[in-house]
Formats: sequence, C-alpha cells, structure tokens
Amino acid sequence: MNDLQKGHIFNVLSVLMLAVGPLLSKFGLMQISPAKAALINVLTIITACFLLGFFTKNYVKFYFEKDIILLAVFNSLGIIFLFLSIDLLSPVEIGFLGRFYTVFAVILSVIFLNEKLSRKESFFIIFAILGAFLFVEVGGDYTNNLIGSFFALAYTFFFALTNIFIKKSISKQKSSNSIMFTNNCVSLFFVLIYALIFGELFDGNYSYEGIGYLIISTLFGGFLGTLLLYEALKYLRFSIANVTRAFSPILLAVISYPFFPIEITIKNTIGALILIISILLLTVGDKKKNEK
Repeated sequence: MNDLQKGHIFNVLSVLMLAVGPLLSKFGLMQISPAKAALINVLTIITACFLLGFFTKNYVKFYFEKDIILLAVFNSLGIIFLFLSIDLLSPVEIGFLGRFYTVFAVILSVIFLNEKLSRKESFFIIFAILGAFLFVEVGGDYTNNLIGSFFALAYTFFFALTNIFIKKSISKQKSSNSIMFTNNCVSLFFVLIYALIFGELFDGNYSYEGIGYLIISTLFGGFLGTLLLYEALKYLRFSIANVTRAFSPILLAVISYPFFPIEITIKNTIGALILIISILLLTVGDKKKNEK
C-alpha cells in the first residue's frame, strides 16, 4: 500500500468517526452546558492520548514549539464555538453549516500553504461544495437563529485554521497522538478560563448520562476522528483531504435520521450524487498527479 492510499484510507475513517460526534454531543448538551461540554471534550482527549501512548508503549511527548500557543488558541475557539452551535442547532443544521469547513480549508490552504489548484481541481471542488449545499433540505429555523449560525461558521473557520497550522508543522517523524496531546494540553488552559467564567462549574448541575454522551462523542470525533485526520495529512495535500470531508453531512444526516428526520427530495438526492462524483473525480485526479 502506497502513501497516497494510506492517506485516503485514514481520511475516510476520520470522516466516519467525525460524522457520529455531533449527534451524540447533541444528546449530551440536552443535559450539560456548552462550556462544561467543551471542558469535558478537552479533558477526554488528553486522557485518551495519554492512555493510547501508555498501552502502545509509544508514550506521548509535549512539543515545545513557538506555534503551539497560537495553534491552541485557534483550537480552543473552535471547540467553544462547536458546542455553542450544537446547543442551538440540530445535528442536520450543524452538518449543513459545517460544510463551510471545506470552503475555509481550501481557501486557507492556498493562502498559507501555497498549494496550487489546477482548473480541473477547482472545478471539482466548486461542484463538490455545490452538491453539499444541495444535499440537506433545511427549513427556515436555522436562518432565523443568527447566533447559532454564526457560532457554526466560526467553529468551522477556526478548526480549518487549526488544521492548517497542524499541516505546516506536522512531519512523518512526529507522533500524531503527541501532536494532539500537546494541542489539547495547551487548549485546556484557555477552555478552563472560558468554563470558569461562563460554565457554572461549581453549580452541581451535572448529569452522568450527559457526561457519558459527551465522552463517547469526543472519543469518536474529537479523538479518533482527529487522530486519523492528522495521519491522513501526512500523506495528502490539505485541500484534497478536506474536500473529501464534505461526505460528512451525508453520513450525519443518515445517522441522525431516526432522531432528526429530513425529507428525501429530488434536490438533495441530486446534491448527494454531485458531491460523491466530484469527490471521486478529485481523488482520482490527485492519485494520477502523485504517480507522475
């Protein structure tokens, strides 16, 4: 198996993991405040990273690098805005607005990573985004909830910015687990300050069921999904890796359907087909480019 194949496998598995997270988080946020949820998220990832390193004997390292603090600020803002948006919107709406991550990722990869996109790739990316917008039929509720929509757009921007900095600093010699451990250890400082101010940490209002949902959603999305993304970024161009993630809203809508059903229409069916075909053509084009 070559590096490109490894990258695509890691990326697909990451998308599967990340698609489950918002639904489980929504169940948790019905019983836990967004600030507490953000803190639980960071603590769970730190613990999971440490345990993974311990049991695999590949112990976590803390990377003392100048970009880490800036990276952690972006990551902290992404986490905070993520849970604020999930608290206000439905999982399907989160999937809809979360597709802007792809837009931000492609734009930022060109600005910060100097990645070049061919006309053909640009064409497929535009159609992939178009297909993603067509897929989910969303009513008027989300447009009336400007605050929730703003938070959702903000979290996608800051996570895209975080992953840009990860891509710039990542190397095949660095452990993805240690990078995530370092990122979240520093993020803990900023999230804790936010939670102390807005989270009512000492009010005693905790639900074991809500905490359980948030821990599981973090292990799937925040931990495994992100760890697999970091591995994928070692082998794939940032823009290609993140366009593929446009599949996530489709998976999220399917998983959420029993709880938050959407209407199957000609419009969203066409959108799904456009999205899938565009991404497949992008992947094939990227493979040919790397084989040259």
